[in-house]
Amino acid sequence: MIIMSIRIDYSSFPDRERKSAFTNKLIPESPLKSAGVSVPHLREIARTISSDDIEIVYIEDVVIKGICIFSRKESFDEKKEKIESFLPLLCSWMVTDIVSSSLYYRKSDEEKVYSYFLSLIDREEEMTRRLGIIALMKRQFMEREKGDEILSKLVRIHTDHYLLQMAIAWYFATSYTYFPEKTLPYFRKLDIPIQKKARSKCRDSRRISKEGKEKLDELLTLPSCQNDPDNLS
Repeated sequence: MIIMSIRIDYSSFPDRERKSAFTNKLIPESPLKSAGVSVPHLREIARTISSDDIEIVYIEDVVIKGICIFSRKESFDEKKEKIESFLPLLCSWMVTDIVSSSLYYRKSDEEKVYSYFLSLIDREEEMTRRLGIIALMKRQFMEREKGDEILSKLVRIHTDHYLLQMAIAWYFATSYTYFPEKTLPYFRKLDIPIQKKARSKCRDSRRISKEGKEKLDELLTLPSCQNDPDNLS
């Protein structure tokens, strides 16, 4: 019996041409074009599909495939194999960010989930590394006793890849929102371009108090010690 890949038909969705043009401008790094379908609709489609064997034509196909894999209610040992096979399809920030937010795992698998996505940060492919960072951007991982492990790993990343820089900046801004005292010393260890992006995100955040923003500005005006990532004084 030959099982054919599922081809998603987007023709019934409204205003696709305008939405496609808008999305394509947001994802210039993607080799796949957009079909012009919103994320809520993609999640609805994913809930109706029993298989993640989807024919890839548009970036939305990749997103739906990822949602199916990441959201499936199964053990993480089973899910991890499917995630590994999905990694080569990470062609855009749109994919990494949406599928990571769809991640389901059992509480008993939390340690495996944490260790796996932490390991992705050490891979060579930038979008795989971004997926690892975004997936770990959950309070339950940040508040762990080993939460400093993520921050320590991120300050050692030196990259010109804009989307990876933005992921690190986003992580730092989120961590500073929840755990300012723990996060603050690590800011000075970031490469300057990433530090500026993280600082800007903190300034724009409504969840960070005026005092918190001032404290960050005060710290970052001190002489830099970036050349020693282990010195967090």
